Amino acid sequence: MAPLQKRALITLVIGLVITLALIVAFIIEGDVTAFSSENTLRYITYVALIGVPVSYLVLIDLTLRKPAQMDERDRLVLLRAGKVQWLAVALSLATWTIALTQGYRDTGAVPAAFIPLIFISILIISILAQCTGILIGYWRMNRNA
Repeated sequence: MAPLQKRALITLVIGLVITLALIVAFIIEGDVTAFSSENTLRYITYVALIGVPVSYLVLIDLTLRKPAQMDERDRLVLLRAGKVQWLAVALSLATWTIALTQGYRDTGAVPAAFIPLIFISILIISILAQCTGILIGYWRMNRNA
């Protein structure tokens, strides 16, 4: 397993664990608007906001800073991973837009609690999608080899 591939897998697992913890916290609270009123939920959300990018920086950035560990195959995988990342972000934004538009059509106003949640979710999805794209890239290369 290539160093970039191994670190992408570790980052993906860490990110998924943090994301699942965040989802469970929101399910326990029962309402997204609790983000504005519950300090604990806000702190858990901020841990996810910081935790996922930090795991990415620590694990993936270590590989990117060592050019001797990367070959042309790794660079090609990284280039293609960006396409998966872009697609995940675009689909996530479309989902947020459709869900909020339909969910709050009657009231005509979306609660302000959604603004930071959209940002946080897109940041986390972006990082998880890039890690997934890296893993898919290596899988496709090994399958076609």
